[in-house]
Amino acid sequence: MKAVAVVAILISTNSYAQCPRIQLTAYIDYNTSARIYPSPYDIDPIIRSSYSDLNGFISFGGEIRALFSRSNSLGTTFQIMASRQQTRTIYGYDPNGNYVSVPIYDGFHLTLFEFNGYFNLPLGGEKWRIYLGGGPALYFGKRDYEIGNAKATTTTSTNFGIQVETGVEYKIASSIGFRGEMKFRSPQFNSTAIFKQGSTTYNNLTISLPPLSVARINVNGTDFTLGIFVEI
Repeated sequence: MKAVAVVAILISTNSYAQCPRIQLTAYIDYNTSARIYPSPYDIDPIIRSSYSDLNGFISFGGEIRALFSRSNSLGTTFQIMASRQQTRTIYGYDPNGNYVSVPIYDGFHLTLFEFNGYFNLPLGGEKWRIYLGGGPALYFGKRDYEIGNAKATTTTSTNFGIQVETGVEYKIASSIGFRGEMKFRSPQFNSTAIFKQGSTTYNNLTISLPPLSVARINVNGTDFTLGIFVEI
């Protein structure tokens, strides 16, 4: 009888491994900060290390996760992160002597593909699941740069990275639940910006536009996500 029970357990485990459950997740993400270095290759170390700090921003993403056992799973994450904020202001006088301010907007657009492995901690019981995870990532990023009403043309950069995370799940039904995660990742890429014209006019103030420039974007903030998942 003991042998039959062991075989039954092995068959059950093997069937679960061969036909894993699929978990589909949609989530909202809050990232605490990002930095834009406008002159990362300048010979002056002060200019080279100067940056514009972007405040926290929200983005959305989704994940497909394969549950191979009660302890292990694999997932693929897709997320689009974007933020553009006013970082500086240019001041001057128009032909009528009016004091005019010209806003400078800077930011980025980043598409992420992440491939993660997860290990569930033996805590939480049937409804709760606490896990650790991490893995490689592929990033496609570009700068979003505008002075007044003149928008720069920017290049897209491809880069690789890694991330680690910890999360907790709670099932409200047999196949539906909520998930919260804290993720540590630091996507970094360079993007070249160039304006098609040499100057622009904003509120009757004509200003010169900078030549071709290369900026470095580092999304260095911590990510906090909240999602809902369905298992099929």
